[in-house]
Amino acid sequence: MISQWWMFGLAITELIIVVVLVIIVSLLIEAIFLKIALGIVKNSKNTDFGSVFVTALVMALIGWIPCIGCILSWVVINSRHNTGFGMAIVVWILAGLIGLIVAVVIVIFIVGIIGIAVVIPFI
Repeated sequence: MISQWWMFGLAITELIIVVVLVIIVSLLIEAIFLKIALGIVKNSKNTDFGSVFVTALVMALIGWIPCIGCILSWVVINSRHNTGFGMAIVVWILAGLIGLIVAVVIVIFIVGIIGIAVVIPFI
């Protein structure tokens, strides 16, 4: 009976570790896209990765607030990177577009690989 509880505890621990790793990896990816977007906007400051990661973390925490989460994200970008409010909106949109473009390219690549793998046996 004790061994069953031990296995249950191990499964819960593994689940918690996976969730934490997914959160950390998603924050790293968001920070990379935000850094690229801040690099495109020339008048931004504090663009080292640590500062951008903190910005991504704060944006992830406040982005869940209904209706004003995106506006607060713009304020965070503006205040942490001195971009101006309009450029903060541009950076926010660019970071999302860069993420979308990367996702589409990855999907096209995977579909292409699967398509080649399906077609090659018939050649």
